[in-house]
Amino acid sequence: MPQLTRSAFVCAEPAEALDSLRREFDRRHVIRLRAFFHPDLLSFIKAGVRQATFFDRPHADIAREECMDENTTLAMLSLIANDHSLFRCVERVTGSDTIRIFNGRVYVMRSDAPHFDRWHGDTTDGRLIGMSVNLSDGVFDGGRFQLTHVGHDEPEIEIANTGPGDAILFRIREDLRHRVSAVEGKVPRVAFAGWFQSAPDFLDVLKGDLGGTSPEEVAVQ
Repeated sequence: MPQLTRSAFVCAEPAEALDSLRREFDRRHVIRLRAFFHPDLLSFIKAGVRQATFFDRPHADIAREECMDENTTLAMLSLIANDHSLFRCVERVTGSDTIRIFNGRVYVMRSDAPHFDRWHGDTTDGRLIGMSVNLSDGVFDGGRFQLTHVGHDEPEIEIANTGPGDAILFRIREDLRHRVSAVEGKVPRVAFAGWFQSAPDFLDVLKGDLGGTSPEEVAVQ
């Protein structure tokens, strides 16, 4: 299975399996990758998230969530998600244009907070493919990823991404919209989420060619 470990991206899948994922993505515009985070990596990251601090992040009338402050856990996530082998694999199974960076954040949605996520497209800043990895402690209720075409009010695709370390990849395109439904119950929805983008180049970001802006700062803009 395609999987991120603490040291590298590993994909031992035969060509036929990747071709099958591509056909599913072409049909549904979203796929789920089971155990995308290796259990050792998942355990390490979740320990860091539990010790982290979070800030309230409203985004106009589109969404409101709690975002994890910059820390070593977020820096590690940024590094491992910006693996060129991962980029090439995502390009293959989604048919996207060339990916040069993944910009992500860790966020929390709770049922006892004014958190929400409304239909939106994310069609800015060279975003090609969205990704969300489940980091939750336990199985949350609600909080379903939903996708539909422009002009539709109801979801055409709905996924409860509750498996430990499971990821979903979804298409970003002008005629598509997505959202996350309200979280219910006591278990918060925690995810590492963001976008595979055509620009800027991750190495340029590391070199400071964006005027000192870090990958994490780019991710939350």
